[in-house]
Amino acid sequence: MTTAKKITTAKAAHQPVEAALAAGKETIETVVKAGAEAASKGVERAVAMSREHVTAAVKAGTEAFKSYEDIVSFGKDNVDAVVKTNAILVKGLQDIHNVLFGIAQTQLEGQVAATKKLLGCKTFKDVMEAQADLARISYAKALDDSRKITDLSVKLAEEATQPITKRVNVTVEKFSKPLAA
Repeated sequence: MTTAKKITTAKAAHQPVEAALAAGKETIETVVKAGAEAASKGVERAVAMSREHVTAAVKAGTEAFKSYEDIVSFGKDNVDAVVKTNAILVKGLQDIHNVLFGIAQTQLEGQVAATKKLLGCKTFKDVMEAQADLARISYAKALDDSRKITDLSVKLAEEATQPITKRVNVTVEKFSKPLAA
């Protein structure tokens, strides 16, 4: 075979390979271009959505707090509510403590009187009657004291939660208005 024929045959063999490479290159370029366009559109949508969310958040924040003074006032009012709640709790706990102390003192005096009464009994029948009376009185007193403590505790819980509940309501109202608009 001559050299010219070998070159022609080699060129002919390379043509399908070159055509396949060109087609592959074109396919890859098309896929990369389509992927880049899709990614670009996705990024544009994400940026647009982020802008919308940021705009809505800024609007809500701006409408909720018109100025720095509003922010400071809002925080101060929250702290005042906590301080007021603590003052109510301290006073209520002091009242409960005083009632408990009074109950303990009354019980001690009652026990002294009961001991004297039992020691003053002359017969077994007198002791049994005195013991039955003491049990009945002690039970009634325990129920009454329990009711007092429960009432004070419920009253304290209701009073102590009022300042915080008011602030929560104000906060919900303040942030709900801009979001509803």
